Amino acid sequence: MNIAVPPSAEDPSARTQVQWSLRWENELQLADHAELADFFRKSYGPTGAFNAQPFEGIRSWAGARPEMRVIGYDAHGVAAHIGLLRRFIKIG
Repeated sequence: MNIAVPPSAEDPSARTQVQWSLRWENELQLADHAELADFFRKSYGPTGAFNAQPFEGIRSWAGARPEMRVIGYDAHGVAAHIGLLRRFIKIG
């Protein structure tokens, strides 16, 4: 998904800093899943109710559950997310 961000006249040093956290899935607590699910509902909800539906309750994944997550936090909570999932391919 490409998101266009308008240029800002504000001073770059005044922008909210993002702190990154690398976490294995089994390290996440229920509160972490609830916070991520809320982030995804807010992110995908404007594109249609169907897109936000997988994140109802505290479910923080749609389809396959990631093994590792890179989560960006700012002063307001979760600001970014990357989910990593290995796939093994058998040839022949």
